Amino acid sequence: MFRHPGAIPGQPDANRMQNAARELYEAMKGAGTDEKALGRIAAGFNFMERIAVSQTFQQMYGKPLEGELKRELTGNIEHMLVDMFQDKYAVWARLLHKAMAGAGTNEKRLIQLSLIMSDYDVQQVSQRYQMMYQKDLYSTICSETSRSDWAKLVKGWLRGNSTGIADPNQIAQMLHTAAGGAGTDEDVFVEAMCNASPEVYRQVNAVYTNMYGKTLADTIKKEFTGKSEDAYLLCHQYLLNPALAVSNLLHEAMHGGGTDDELLVFVTMAFSEFFRGQTIRQAYQPYGDIEKHIKRDLTGKYEDVVMILWGFK
Repeated sequence: MFRHPGAIPGQPDANRMQNAARELYEAMKGAGTDEKALGRIAAGFNFMERIAVSQTFQQMYGKPLEGELKRELTGNIEHMLVDMFQDKYAVWARLLHKAMAGAGTNEKRLIQLSLIMSDYDVQQVSQRYQMMYQKDLYSTICSETSRSDWAKLVKGWLRGNSTGIADPNQIAQMLHTAAGGAGTDEDVFVEAMCNASPEVYRQVNAVYTNMYGKTLADTIKKEFTGKSEDAYLLCHQYLLNPALAVSNLLHEAMHGGGTDDELLVFVTMAFSEFFRGQTIRQAYQPYGDIEKHIKRDLTGKYEDVVMILWGFK
């Protein structure tokens, strides 16, 4: 499964980490906190570098950065910036655990968190989940989900293998056949989405459109409903271009009666370093103007920090 939206970061530069730690300290020193400065510092580093900044801050000032951020900030800004300077895979594991904890599983959140993972993400999140909860992530998801169409896709995604079928023409024909007749053979969709590399899947999408005069997205919308439609569309978008799937989740977080702040904070923390500025602006276009939507849904310093992290300020 060669599904990764960006390069895995290398070793951080010590001088940059020290300068960033000093800037963080200055932004929180005194009577008021400069939230915009904190956001700009976070936006200037990838997730591995931000962990190094946090460690450097502890070494330089003898106190944990997380504690200082929690002392200086409140609400969604606190959640955003605390998460930005933590291990994002540990945050991911915590949210997955939360989605499956208690009397009922938050199926919508489980779909959103699982089908946005690259192969590398799956490996890292699974390791953190095991360490944090002494449970296997895949086994836990299996025990918490039904045999529904969306659950089959989630489980297949976590166990995918790009060494599977690789003939785009054959896959396109199989998908067309699976969507024909009285019922949909969802297993064929799971096989194609979870076992074809993104490069092959993009070819499948093009072949399918040329052969049958409609897109795979159109077919998914026709053949699936509810959470299953959401799951298969999210997976489809991720394979075509991860920025499309990220835009989908940002739209989900900001449309409707209220903002899903937990989802917005997570997506920003996990993906803003890969798809900032014009990249996310273009990917979001099917849903409208992302900057207008952020300004519509958020206010004050929270709005400012989110805009900074996505490269709009």
